Amino acid sequence: MSETLVIRLRAAEGAQASWLIVDANGARSGPVQTGPLADALGLAQLRAVVLLLPGSEVTLAEPELPLRGGARLAQAVPFALEEQLASDVEGLHFAIGDKATGAAATPVAVVSRHLMDRWLEACEAAGIHPDAAYADTAVVPSTPGGTTILFDGETLHVRREGSIPFTLDADPLADAMALAVDGAGNPAGHIAFYAAPADYEQHRETIEALREHASTLQVKLLPDGSLPLLASQCIHATAVNLLQGPYAARSSLAVGFRRWRLPAALAAATVLAFVVVQGLSMWQLSGTEKKLDAQIAQVFAQALPGQKVVNPRAQMEGLLGGGGGNSALLPTLSVLSRAIAGTPQARVESISCRGDAVDLRLMAPSVESLDGLKQAMSVGGLSAELQSATPRGEMVEGRLVVKLGRS
Repeated sequence: MSETLVIRLRAAEGAQASWLIVDANGARSGPVQTGPLADALGLAQLRAVVLLLPGSEVTLAEPELPLRGGARLAQAVPFALEEQLASDVEGLHFAIGDKATGAAATPVAVVSRHLMDRWLEACEAAGIHPDAAYADTAVVPSTPGGTTILFDGETLHVRREGSIPFTLDADPLADAMALAVDGAGNPAGHIAFYAAPADYEQHRETIEALREHASTLQVKLLPDGSLPLLASQCIHATAVNLLQGPYAARSSLAVGFRRWRLPAALAAATVLAFVVVQGLSMWQLSGTEKKLDAQIAQVFAQALPGQKVVNPRAQMEGLLGGGGGNSALLPTLSVLSRAIAGTPQARVESISCRGDAVDLRLMAPSVESLDGLKQAMSVGGLSAELQSATPRGEMVEGRLVVKLGRS
């Protein structure tokens, strides 16, 4: 399941950031963390990154614009809002959202370019590249048929159903809450009030006084602050994304490589490990084959004392071929070489042949390894039976009897 790192930035320069990971359903994953922005870099790898910017610094509006979209709409927005803004439009950044179906107004978010530059430069310095940025007020959850109030430190975030969210200075709190509920519609509506437990206890009487202005008041405490609440709303947010125009999220090859460099490094390490393991395996097989050739030469010397050893495998094959077709030694040696190659730590201690049966004394790291050798040698018309298994220090000595034909 995909995850998103939600980072909340503050208006004050030098203020610490806070962040939290949420899954595709908005459920939190891990604790809320606070500190320098650079500390969040490790969590940003392979995750989408969303910034929450202070709503007190972002103006939300819904002007009625005759244009549908494109560059002309972007040029028209500053002039449509010029009279509502105290700052010079040249120093402001305007972001445009999607107009709701059947709506006449277009959602717009406005913020100082100076602040946007400062926030994004801080992200760049920390190595973090955000995918979206929303005003925190814009992701306050709505309350059907009523008003949501989020008491967040020195700020009240207010969201009335069907209206543009806004912020109020929370000092004095009684006056701020009076403004929050004034004009909220039906005075008998519902109010959902979110606050930290300490804030609620400190202002209990003032908060509970809201019951006089509502049919119901539901107080919801936030033990870990407001970030988990806001972060849960970011996943399916319809808020205006401020990363537009000159601040649009980067989608270059370099950013793509940054997100995939960890999987690429792991893949390269896997390939390297595979090559090393295969090389080591070939080296071990080569050593096993040489060892088996030496053992065959030893058996040949025991069977034919005084006979010159030139090619023990070929000589043994010729000998057995002329001695009758019922000998199990040659097929046993052929199968044994492959079985030993599959168990590099095993070794042959002795071989003796009795007509159609071959007795093998083997050393292996475990009983399971001996059983594996038995299974590997029960092929090609041979049947192998493990007669005994005796521990010898760190190894196990096994006696294996191989016969022609299935037992």
